Amino acid sequence: MSDSSFDRRAFLGVASAAFAALAVPRLAFSQDNGPIRIGLLAPLTGAGGAYGEGMVNAAKQAANFINSEGGGVLGGRKIEIVVEDDESNPTAGVAAARKLLDVSKVSAIVGVWSSAVAMAIKPITIEKGVPLFVTGSGDEVTQGDNQGLVWRFQARGTDWGAIFARAALKDGARTASVLALQTPFTLSMVNPFVEAFKKGGGKILDVVYYNPNQPSYRAEVEKVFGKKPDAVFLPSYLPDLSAIAREVYRSGFSDSRIYANSSAADAEGAFIKNVGKSVAEGIHHIQSIPPASSTAYKTFAHRAGIPANTLAIFPSNVWDEISVLALAIEHAGSADPAVFAKSILPVVNGSGPNAKSVEDPVDGLKALRAKQAISYSGAGSSFRFTPTGDQLNREYGHFVIKNGANQLIDTLR
Repeated sequence: MSDSSFDRRAFLGVASAAFAALAVPRLAFSQDNGPIRIGLLAPLTGAGGAYGEGMVNAAKQAANFINSEGGGVLGGRKIEIVVEDDESNPTAGVAAARKLLDVSKVSAIVGVWSSAVAMAIKPITIEKGVPLFVTGSGDEVTQGDNQGLVWRFQARGTDWGAIFARAALKDGARTASVLALQTPFTLSMVNPFVEAFKKGGGKILDVVYYNPNQPSYRAEVEKVFGKKPDAVFLPSYLPDLSAIAREVYRSGFSDSRIYANSSAADAEGAFIKNVGKSVAEGIHHIQSIPPASSTAYKTFAHRAGIPANTLAIFPSNVWDEISVLALAIEHAGSADPAVFAKSILPVVNGSGPNAKSVEDPVDGLKALRAKQAISYSGAGSSFRFTPTGDQLNREYGHFVIKNGANQLIDTLR
């Protein structure tokens, strides 16, 4: 659901450099009794920095759970998490991914909050034959021939756009404008929002784009909010949303409701801390949310130390990533990515009408050892996969900021 801030020319340069690296041969993976290393590319700094530590904790706790309660995989081999910071930036992400692949010899890479980072490293992981599990929402991440190696543990950007439109229409909006940051994730939501809002009987007044790290957003704010639309859809990241919200508040534009993505308007409470209660008051935000009442989420929350009544969105997705990898390795009977990658779809979608639904990886490992087909239902979502690596059945939470706190006001599908 997310990407690092970047300009398109810089990104294309990074992507070209990644493709140039494709002459590197595929990695060789031994079938010994040592640990199976999984690389976690986490946004410990940069635009996604608010989420990195939670993702690291979730990955390590999932591995601990599998190793201690599940006996590891393949007769006792341990899952080991190797962490690198991608800095929420494609250039840093490519360097970190190469270190994980070439130095740490990981069997898969997970995490990858930024869609821009995911797009930059995807050519490298595909050439190496290593699965890539991402939490970024940009549509391009799962497009193209990914050879069954790229899987998204988050809602797709185009799906989000229509959800935002439905929420605004449901709240009574009849006119809307869009003020969008130019990144793969945020841009992927714009056209679906516009189309769905029009289809629902609404009128679009304006669509304005802005660049990352602008020194000022005054001109864009005045152009969009000056027309007094009922709703302004603002797909963004924490730094720019913070600056734009302050500008809107200073300029006295109180006639339009702001609808932002929660990765910017929540960011583990960082947005409200950045701008203060007065500026944040009344801002709406939407995020794909985990099934908090499920056994899967409760198991994750207990193991990862998540406080009660808290929706840990990105950490729960990472928990699922480690769980699915462990189940796929056990199902395949091999830690070779070329082999276990083919087991990712079967352990999630079930490989027969009698597949057992399991809500934690330990139960799944036990069922697989009993020669039973399984269908994993996750902590981040009770999802199923499309053959191209996107998730189905995601649920969205509609929040509004009231008196310095996020309140869930609706649930959408």
